Amino acid sequence: MSLIERVTRATLCLHLAPHGLHGVLRRAGRPVADSAFHLPILNPDASWEVALAALRGCLEQYGDKKMPLAVSLASRWCAMLMVPWSGALLDRSSAQRFLHSQFAAVYGDGARTWRLASDDAPYGKPRLACGIDAALLQGVQDAAAAHGRRCLSIEPIVGPAWRSIAGGKPAAFALVEAGRLLLATTSGGRITALHSQSCGAAWGDELDRAWRRWNLRAPQLDAIEHVALLDLSGVPQDAVPVRFQLIPVAGAAHLMREAAWA
Repeated sequence: MSLIERVTRATLCLHLAPHGLHGVLRRAGRPVADSAFHLPILNPDASWEVALAALRGCLEQYGDKKMPLAVSLASRWCAMLMVPWSGALLDRSSAQRFLHSQFAAVYGDGARTWRLASDDAPYGKPRLACGIDAALLQGVQDAAAAHGRRCLSIEPIVGPAWRSIAGGKPAAFALVEAGRLLLATTSGGRITALHSQSCGAAWGDELDRAWRRWNLRAPQLDAIEHVALLDLSGVPQDAVPVRFQLIPVAGAAHLMREAAWA
């Protein structure tokens, strides 16, 4: 790719969530001014099929622009798991069998129909893995292809969220979305453990309770004094526990940078 192409190439970054589609253009690694948009989605059942239909409609509206896409998905549609190291991870076919066995043990046999991927952790280290309904993943890819677009990446929102703050080297972070919260510890530039659960609109109180419950299973959390907080819920809280330090976020789509998983 030439220098001119690297500077001028634009990517349409999209975040698909149950009740909204957020987007922004990025050029030369930065959001383009005044390019952000939000499309509300009427979706009382939080169905990904309804959200996917909204994505198709959005791409039809932007049909005259063939910028490639980078897509993040709400956590509620992405099952996350830390999987132990196994030599099976060194081969693609055996890695898939191993990942499916790990997810099926936690999420049941329905996980065997999911598309699974893991990060590229060092040899011998546990890996962060993600499972997404194969029909949802294929639907996003088909929507892009129908409009002549290249899909650069499809990944859970936790990936862009973590990469956006990794430079600050927080020991842990919390990601809050509408109806969902995720807690994670980090080390060496990687997520090393995580906890995910549902939450209500008054997530400020729930955040502290979730951390304390997780602490019961992982006493090493006692050593962590500060937790970076990313709020994508759309419901700001009057106050959050002092442990959690809010990091301003322009919007979910703005978190998209380079992709960890294609």
